[in-house]
Amino acid sequence: MRLLLVLVVTLSLLLAGCGQVFVGFVSNPGNPMHVNGTVSMAQLEFLNDGHGTLINFTAVTFVNAGSATTINFCGDLRSDFPVGRSEQANFSTGIYCSTLIAVVIN
Repeated sequence: MRLLLVLVVTLSLLLAGCGQVFVGFVSNPGNPMHVNGTVSMAQLEFLNDGHGTLINFTAVTFVNAGSATTINFCGDLRSDFPVGRSEQANFSTGIYCSTLIAVVIN
């Protein structure tokens, strides 16, 4: 079993070095999470998934007690995150971006 694991990890690293394979890990996939704070930025951005598909997401920065957290939400959600508004965003994490579940205005 260990030999198989070592072989899979080695092969993944070799292929990833060629730039043709994306290997991603998500902690707590699908488990709802939340972030609180005042929206300081909401910007539409794009990412190539490595297979020719362009993924659009909204990068939202929340400021709370002097620290900033940026979450990438799938799709164009700029209208849900006006700059200067205090909000709580509930979401589930994904590989490239997070899926917004709900926005609560504080």
